[in-house]
Amino acid sequence: MKYSIVIPTYNNCEKYLKPCVDSIIKYSNMDEVELVISANGCTDNTQDYLQDLHTKIPHMTSVWDDDALGFAKATNAGIKEARADKIVLLNNDTVILGDNWLERLDVGDISAVLTKHSDITKSYFGIFFCVMIQKRVFDAIGLLDEQYNVGGCEDIDFCYQAELNGFKIVDVGFRGDFPIYHVAEGTVHDETLVQNWKDTFYKNELKLAKKYNPEHYRFLLSNNYERAVFLKGDMVFPRETQRYEWAARNLLPGSVLEIGCSTGYGYQFLPTSTTYLGLDYDPIIIDVAKEQEWSDNATFYQADINTFYFGRYGNIIAFEVIEHLDNGLEVVEKLKQYCKRLLITVPHNEPKGFWGEHHKLHGLTEKDFPGFKFAYINFHGGISSTMVPVDNDNPSNLMICEWTNE
Repeated sequence: MKYSIVIPTYNNCEKYLKPCVDSIIKYSNMDEVELVISANGCTDNTQDYLQDLHTKIPHMTSVWDDDALGFAKATNAGIKEARADKIVLLNNDTVILGDNWLERLDVGDISAVLTKHSDITKSYFGIFFCVMIQKRVFDAIGLLDEQYNVGGCEDIDFCYQAELNGFKIVDVGFRGDFPIYHVAEGTVHDETLVQNWKDTFYKNELKLAKKYNPEHYRFLLSNNYERAVFLKGDMVFPRETQRYEWAARNLLPGSVLEIGCSTGYGYQFLPTSTTYLGLDYDPIIIDVAKEQEWSDNATFYQADINTFYFGRYGNIIAFEVIEHLDNGLEVVEKLKQYCKRLLITVPHNEPKGFWGEHHKLHGLTEKDFPGFKFAYINFHGGISSTMVPVDNDNPSNLMICEWTNE
């Protein structure tokens, strides 16, 4: 056999798998082809169809798993069974449209019908809906990385590793005439099979970026600059440093609750004995905060501030949070009920759109926070009791607000 065609499949036998296999049979020399179908989590008629194929195709192998494995793991299960030196990874939602498609793929170490550039790895990769990979590549770098759950980014990772090991990627479809039709994401965009695909892909991007591009990893965690993101060991910018050092100087005895804690980086500026609880609405950022292992005294919890059950705290900190909430001013009044001291920062008199789409409240000034004492942080991080004028060198100020339960 010259080629092994590996097709992972998860239900949709009639809609995708049968037309795909029929097209392979029509436009391929099946004496040269081993068909390897890796079925996982299938609850339709896929198993009966595979049994039928075993009687009709001379070189037919099937792999079965009752559980839905995800693209990388299911594909790897098929690759392990492949016997040819030229291995084609083919999505089940593809249809071959003409002769000589295998011959056209048979160039280079890795050949793909479509390539794209990754902002994370800063390199080109083949999209694995149709790609031929020489067995020697797998022998050198291993199989697809199975940490990418469901699917997404395993092709970027594999191609990047291949290039690092001296293998070349060839785009055989750049002219736009390669004989294939691809539905694209026929499985993962099917909500009956895969839920919350966008969240899954985002998590996979984070895994890829964490592995190869720490700066892009921080950017992705920022949710398009919704939050400041610093990891353990990072240099913290002056404005963020100054506000937490100010908080440390102004804490009352007792515990600290921080609303909108991001990665928990603010904890490192507080006294080491501080009992600290950090809250954020985003479960991913809370997981990252826990990974940093700031201290045994620091606990992190995912919660919606509007439904969280509050205890009593010596201090509550909410830096750059209130303006993100439609009901931010109501939240301020609520927080006062659960602490002796409330420390917050908000942009001073921010015009709509200045800091982007994430801010819901604009034009906040001292009048919106009765009973607070005020200081100001300029654009470069300096704190003063009077506000530095806004100009080209200082385009914005933060109000730093302190409330105490007398």
